Amino acid sequence: METTAYELPTWAALPARADPGFDELARRVAAELRTPRALVVLISKGGQVYPGAFGLPEPWESRRSMPLTHSMGLRVAASGRPLVLRDAREDPELGNRPAVLELAVVAYAAMPLEDVHGRPIGVLSVSDDRPRDWTAPELAALRRLASEASRRLRFQALELAEREALAAARREDDAARKAAGAARAALVAAEAAADRARVVARFSQELLPAETLLDVLRVLDRFLRSPLGAVVTLLGVAEPGCPDVRVWAAVAGSPPSTRVAAGLQLGDPHPLATAVRERRLVQVATRTTGEAEFPGMVRLPVGAAETSIAVPIVLGQHTSTGGLLVGWGQRRELDVPLQTVVGELGRHLGHALDRVLLRDQRLLLSTTSPPLPIAPRAVRAV
Repeated sequence: METTAYELPTWAALPARADPGFDELARRVAAELRTPRALVVLISKGGQVYPGAFGLPEPWESRRSMPLTHSMGLRVAASGRPLVLRDAREDPELGNRPAVLELAVVAYAAMPLEDVHGRPIGVLSVSDDRPRDWTAPELAALRRLASEASRRLRFQALELAEREALAAARREDDAARKAAGAARAALVAAEAAADRARVVARFSQELLPAETLLDVLRVLDRFLRSPLGAVVTLLGVAEPGCPDVRVWAAVAGSPPSTRVAAGLQLGDPHPLATAVRERRLVQVATRTTGEAEFPGMVRLPVGAAETSIAVPIVLGQHTSTGGLLVGWGQRRELDVPLQTVVGELGRHLGHALDRVLLRDQRLLLSTTSPPLPIAPRAVRAV
């Protein structure tokens, strides 16, 4: 067996489909050499493809590819030398190939096809279904047509490589655009997250010096109207074992007051009462849907809001439970970032309420405690 002089390429220079130019060349080769079959074959490690074919039976005519086990030109592509056989059935290596047994390849002649570097990447072959002595003029014609096929192949391979390079450049450009868009989106998201964090941090800082409920309400009113743009805020607190929810309202245009707004029961169908009772976030997308789901909304100023969110307030040190409702005059999308911000505001508000309620409780205890008993003086004996 001959030593391999060339390594097969990883893939074929052209895809496994018919090429009109190579089909015409195969037809010319078959007509000039008077053979029933002529093939332009490109061979790679993955198999062989037929961009040009004349006299190729089905299903190979449609598939335009075969495995290497069927290859008659593998020896030519490996050695770079022509192969001429009077009767392929007598060749010890090729006699049992499926091409000989199934496709009736008997007489066979093949010339190598070369790429731009002079490496063999395929063959131009002719075959007959009976033994045949190939003449020198026939082999010269086959060599000439193989040179023409090589030139055409180089040109088309370069065109294909150019198209693939352009497609790769476009893919890279598209990937770069998508990456830039993702980076911009990530930057916008990061900036939005930073803005939300700054809002929450500022709210927390302004609540730190609050000592009374009125201080808390002032910060709440000032802050939720700007920067959040709310038109109404409700703060509700429920004592353990008591069905009432004390509600303080801050409405745009009115100064905050510690005067309790209209009474609210813990079991009322109201978004604030629901948030306190069930300890969950409650959304009201529109005033109409809110009033349908929570008829009790009309009892408090929140009925003037078009969109609102109510969140529970966790009081870690005090025994009370609470809730915060924020309402906007215009319809607003209640997206996750907005829900998160209001929830975070409620968490910091809970810390402030803890301090205020505990302070009030301590003051109440100090004013209602009975006087300490005075110890009797010891009587000195006379």
